[in-house]
This record gives sequence, C-alpha cells and structure tokens, in this order.
Amino acid sequence: MKIRFKNKELITRPHLLQDEYRVIIKEKTLQGYYCYTFFNDQLHELTVNENEVEVTDHDMSDMIQRNDLGYGRELYINEFLIKLLPLQPGQFISTRSLWTAGKLFRYFEKYNYEIPDSYKEKVLNESYKMNLIEGFLMAINPYMERKFKGGNYFESFELYKGKAVSEIDLKINDSLNELDRKDYKDLLKYFIEKALYDTDDNEMHSKNFSSTLFVLIDSLFVYDITRIYSYKTFYDNCFVIEYQNEYYYLNQFWWG
Repeated sequence: MKIRFKNKELITRPHLLQDEYRVIIKEKTLQGYYCYTFFNDQLHELTVNENEVEVTDHDMSDMIQRNDLGYGRELYINEFLIKLLPLQPGQFISTRSLWTAGKLFRYFEKYNYEIPDSYKEKVLNESYKMNLIEGFLMAINPYMERKFKGGNYFESFELYKGKAVSEIDLKINDSLNELDRKDYKDLLKYFIEKALYDTDDNEMHSKNFSSTLFVLIDSLFVYDITRIYSYKTFYDNCFVIEYQNEYYYLNQFWWG
C-alpha cells in the first residue's frame, strides 16, 4: 500500500520530497477514519490522517491484520516489519532509537529505501556504536566498583573485538563452551544483570543500567548473530558473540 499527499504545497513537515510513500501501518481511529504511518526521507516514522493523502496503491498483500496492537481497533501492519520488531499493544515505532532503527534496516533493505547519510553515520556505523558503549561503560564501571569499596577486589566490564574462538589457546582451568543461540537475548541479559546487581534500594538503577547496556550491545548486530560462547579464565568471564565472522567479547573481569 502506498500513499501520496493531496497537496504537496501545504506540507509543513520536512523531509517529504518523494512522490509517494509505502504504508507500514493502516489503522482506524476512535473517530472512525483511517490514519497511515510511513517512513519519511530521513527514515523517521510519520502518521497522517486519510484526508491529507490519497492511496496510490491499494495492494495490502504484505500486511497482516493485528487489531490487538490497536486495543481492538482495526489495524494492519507490514508483516516483515512486525517480524523484525515485535510490538506490544499501544507501542510506538521510533527510529530515533538506535536499536529500533538497526532492527528495521532489513525492512529498508528489502523495500529498497534510499538510506540517508544521517542513518549511515549512526545506525550503520560500528565505530559510532562501539564508542557509545565505551562511554557508557566508563559511567557504569565505577557504579560496579563501589560495591567492593574497602576491599582489594573489584569488577568491571569491557567490550572489545577479539580473536576467533577457534584461535583461543586454552590454558589450565580455562573454559570455552558454546551456548544455545536461540537463548542469546535471555543469556546476555542475565550475564549483564548478574554483574550489575545492587542493594534492594538501588535495584531499579541496576535494571535500568542493565537494559541500556543490552540495547547498546544488541544494536551492533543488524543481521542475525551466528553463535554465542562462554569463555572463562582466571581473571576474565566473557560472553562472546560471533557475528559475520567477527567476535565481540563482553568481559566481566576482576582486578585488585
């Protein structure tokens, strides 16, 4: 399904230079009219009322009906999009989120969207995302370390790209185990949360930090990861992610 604006001269919002736009969501409002959601030229989501546009392509074969997402109101959504980004009732799509924008890249790729420089510079820029993670770890590592205040033992996180798992030379008491890839998200979340635990009074802070770190790390992977591993040495406890023949190590290490 595609739409175009009835009068382009009246458009006040920026980044709407195309003749028509592909609809990702068609939904009925409480007032009984339809509204359409689409991505503009900067791949930001916009919603317009039916009186602003006209439908240029009525084909909805790539959309499925999901009234549950609209609290029972009539709602259709692009089937491939909802596979990439499972939504909850009432949840909005926002590509201003680095994680969401990354998960939707395969949608943009499938439908041949023109990818703007602003998207390439952030969402498709691994160096940018690695720097974000490094900065976040600089902030939360002192949070982790204060739990060991007064002792000679401390724990910290670091994330780096390392050697292939097949090249690891295991020493005495080292371990390397492949984990079930289908449990990737749950295992990574647990790995992070276990290290970021805190007192009951600060439990909510720990959960928020854990959630943010998971999202930042997972945003690195636009396509499906290949394998995951647990790699442990005397000083290191690593969650290893294999992705496109490269290896990402989230290391919870101790020192002191």
